[in-house]
Amino acid sequence: MTASPRSNGPLTAADARPGFWCECLVTSAESDSTVLVGSFDAYAARDAVRWIRIAVRMLVSVVDAAEAEPVHEWLLFGSNPTAAALERGEPFAIALQHEQLRLAWSARPVCFMPLAHRTGRALPPCALGWSQPAGLRAALTASQNTQLPARR
Repeated sequence: MTASPRSNGPLTAADARPGFWCECLVTSAESDSTVLVGSFDAYAARDAVRWIRIAVRMLVSVVDAAEAEPVHEWLLFGSNPTAAALERGEPFAIALQHEQLRLAWSARPVCFMPLAHRTGRALPPCALGWSQPAGLRAALTASQNTQLPARR
């Protein structure tokens, strides 16, 4: 059991920190499989919306005009209403379809509990013990073995 940062006792609801969990999932129509390609833990609704906006903005140019139109409208006018909805506790999702791939981004309010032994990008050993898809496990392992450049 993990000790509370406030005391030596176990973690409680008081140790939880409100935030937003964001994900990007890709679904292939050919194989009907879904893969988590990215996730982000945000502590402010605007940060969650920003993460989704950046990814969507990079990919919206490759989809056809009819598919892109509502996404362009959200990019232009939807950030503030989306952030307000997240702050009210409402989840958000937006998707793009390109050929056989469907890309979906979502954000939802969560409460984060502190992880034991978390330092920088390194995950605690228990994180790799979960039975997640092999691709995600490989990505987690690779991200831990990647050295970040030193900050100047």
